[in-house]
Amino acid sequence: MAGSADDFHKWAKDAGNKLRAYMLSYSSAATGVFFLALTGKDVSFDRTDKILLGVALLMYVATTVLCLIELRVDARRFFHVAKQLDAPAEAQDWATNERFKRDRLRLIITSYGSAILATLAVVAYLLRKIA
Repeated sequence: MAGSADDFHKWAKDAGNKLRAYMLSYSSAATGVFFLALTGKDVSFDRTDKILLGVALLMYVATTVLCLIELRVDARRFFHVAKQLDAPAEAQDWATNERFKRDRLRLIITSYGSAILATLAVVAYLLRKIA
């Protein structure tokens, strides 16, 4: 297989950044669609509809917020790594980087979970309206 380990790390990072961008776009767009859909004049919902749409909206907003926080953590992590690489080897401290990596992973997993819950709530709502 061609390419070095550094190449694969770069490709993995690029793929992760693209996925994060898609998640952020998806949740932001879905939130916007809710506001457009709910501004109609003949909008009426029963209690279950309100619960499903409320859960979906809250989860899409949560996904957006989690992705933005994850972007900030990632930026801080890269700044920290650059700072450590500039320091002499004996003065480098990688413990903070490990914490950033753990926090980022938790945020990513949580954002995926919130996006899945939001999508499931919308699907349940739509299935109720179609059936």
